[in-house]
Amino acid sequence: PGHRCACELQSKSVLYFGCGNLAARFTYEKLSPYSVFCRRHLPFDETFHHAHSLQEMEHISVSSSDLFVRFDRQIEAITRETRDLFGSAVNKPEHLQAVLSELNLVSAEVDNASKVLQEKISTVTAKYSDNSDGAKTKRREYNEALFNFPWYSRRYLFTLASAWNERLSAAGQVVSAMKKIQHSGGSSRGDSTVPAIGDASTDDVIDGMRRIRQLQETYSRNYNVKNMTMARSQKGESLFEGNVLPDGRVAADDEEYDSDNDIDFEDDIDADVLASRNRMQGPQVSSSAKRSSRSKKSLGTSRQRASDEYKQSSITSDTNPVPLDYSNNYDTSGQLEGRNKTVTAGGAVKSALNRFFNRGVNREDPFVVDLGFIGKGRPRLQLGIGGIVIPVFDDQPSTIIAHSLASTDYDVQFQQFVAASTSESRSKPSHGTSRKEIERRMLGRNKSHIKHTFRDFDEKGQQLCKFVCTTFWSLQFNAVRHAFMNPSIATSGKESSSDGMTGASTPPTGFDIEKSYIRSLATSFAWAASGGKSGASFSRTSDNRFVIKCISRTELQMFLDCAPAYFEYLSKAFFHGLPTVLCKIVGVYQIGYHNRVTGKRTMEQVAVMQNIFYGRKISKIFDLKGSLRGRFTRQGNLEKDQHSKRSSYHRRNTGSSDSESSGSDEEDDESLSIASDGSEKDENDKDGKAKAASIPTLLDGDFLEFTSGRPLPLTDRAKAVFHMSILNDTLFLSIINVLDYSILVGIDEEKMELVVGIIDFMRQYDILKQMERVGKSLPMVVGSEAPTIIQPPLYKARFTNAMERYFMTVPNKWTTI
Repeated sequence: PGHRCACELQSKSVLYFGCGNLAARFTYEKLSPYSVFCRRHLPFDETFHHAHSLQEMEHISVSSSDLFVRFDRQIEAITRETRDLFGSAVNKPEHLQAVLSELNLVSAEVDNASKVLQEKISTVTAKYSDNSDGAKTKRREYNEALFNFPWYSRRYLFTLASAWNERLSAAGQVVSAMKKIQHSGGSSRGDSTVPAIGDASTDDVIDGMRRIRQLQETYSRNYNVKNMTMARSQKGESLFEGNVLPDGRVAADDEEYDSDNDIDFEDDIDADVLASRNRMQGPQVSSSAKRSSRSKKSLGTSRQRASDEYKQSSITSDTNPVPLDYSNNYDTSGQLEGRNKTVTAGGAVKSALNRFFNRGVNREDPFVVDLGFIGKGRPRLQLGIGGIVIPVFDDQPSTIIAHSLASTDYDVQFQQFVAASTSESRSKPSHGTSRKEIERRMLGRNKSHIKHTFRDFDEKGQQLCKFVCTTFWSLQFNAVRHAFMNPSIATSGKESSSDGMTGASTPPTGFDIEKSYIRSLATSFAWAASGGKSGASFSRTSDNRFVIKCISRTELQMFLDCAPAYFEYLSKAFFHGLPTVLCKIVGVYQIGYHNRVTGKRTMEQVAVMQNIFYGRKISKIFDLKGSLRGRFTRQGNLEKDQHSKRSSYHRRNTGSSDSESSGSDEEDDESLSIASDGSEKDENDKDGKAKAASIPTLLDGDFLEFTSGRPLPLTDRAKAVFHMSILNDTLFLSIINVLDYSILVGIDEEKMELVVGIIDFMRQYDILKQMERVGKSLPMVVGSEAPTIIQPPLYKARFTNAMERYFMTVPNKWTTI
């Protein structure tokens, strides 16, 4: 009260000033400045994955019930046809009885598997829902079981259903052959509903009966329906995965498809991988010797092992008693034995002709049941570390990466790099979770590229698809993920915005950084990101934490050359508090696959980066480069948002404008719920996938129109930290000769924050960019805007100056002058 201000600014918004012959009118508006948010660490949304796993289990329960019903119907149809053959004089009753026994056994397994699966689903769900004190101590174990169960159960169902299909196919073919013999013998009892396959001969019946016995012995030995577990082979390899066949034999790799021309790799990139392996393994063995020894092993060892195991399996099956009560020979001449069948010249010619004329025919087996949803994701691939099942979809690059990172082969090579790094640093071995150890790994200069190849086989051991995943700088990127995705490693240990706002979530119990990263990459979907002119394809993980961008080989090679500088810069940001708004790249990979079924070959380079808008409600998105040439989208809906823009920028004036601002704010909130980005999901989306954001990405010209040509207000601390971050990042990018980057700005109206991040910083100023600059400069006229492609120092200066024009400081009563 004793220090009243004589200025009328506190009560009036329009003031007039005069000085001699000059008069001025000043209009003051009440502003609510924004703060700036740049994510310091990326949390793991455990709630989302819990809900996603529960939805998957519900889907599996419904799909498996439908699958079991279809198996019951197929078994019933074959059983009915088998019983109709008992009146035939040419078919032996013991063979028909053996087929019925096999069908009854399959039916019993189907019923038992249905009960076991439902019990497991109930048990896992009950343990997750248990909130007692005893359950809290085992929360990590229960969470892992909940996360891993959906795909493990799908793999279990696929294994059993594949075995049932083989046994039904063998039984159906025997019934079909017997039906042909019945018709040829003139003792037909009516039209058959079971289709006939093959020639009407007793050889088909003999082969079918032998196949039934072999399958029964194999599957009774190699899987356990009751305990929902699968046995392991004598050499420790898990059955029904990789190149291990259902009968325990190892399928030999087809060397014809393992040549260097199968999937086209970049020569210099492969050389880097080879150099990493040579350094890791030591200089005593030359690369040529390794290559020759590897080729010799692949040419002879696997084929010989498969042959030996097949012979041993045959000897074992000969000595074992026949579990079903049927004769193994079809006694029409008294001389033909089922096991030692003699192939005549006519039979060989007929078989060759059948193969020749039917080689282009992809005939479906009418006796098998379509697995549908259960058979997707290539469930025959090898299990990962700890028995984790990671599905692989050809159209989802992130699943190939996730399967490779979870594999034992990758873990072995990665641990070798860790051991080599520890020995080179001459430090004591550590668990790799301390800040000092993570920073040391991040600053490592030695390349740690890992190339992992895996294959998918069918039930006959034939290669279906070959996958290749090369992980670049695996050790350094692992350190980046541990620093960025674990709040306890961050500088402050808290989630912070640039104006000091905090709100971090503590990591869950038993939190594993790599497992959470793999779990995010295991499910993704295509994402049509707008605003870019490069035409690059994007995909986004289902939990919206990461964005997977396909990059060119030129961008990949340039980034690999600058990777040590990138890791050094991130270490300063993570461990020494350097302000930065760079979008964090957490992994760079080269993936490829060759599908032998479709003949499709693909090789892609991808970068996995953070989703800047993860967990935020974004109303508008701007991609700013600091240039106005060609930087205007001319969106027609901008005029419709004039009231919304005025309310969001000028902020609630006094008097009658309050009601207008309130109404426009309600409009803006409604549009937010419809067109939200980041982790906002559609409640009606049963698959748990977030729909692509409907918000268009606007450019520099649109930003100036949105702000009416005036800077966007920021708090004084937000502007200071934002300005310092821009200076740091542009200086770093200029030093490594990078240009054409931009800053992505998202407006979160609810929290009054600008969510920012610099993106597209993987392109250097090479000869192609120089030619592009010259081409864009030729049609320029005097006074026109300079092209977006200029030298990196000039690009840096233009970018920083534009950020000064686009954003301004709004002082408060604590701001110093």
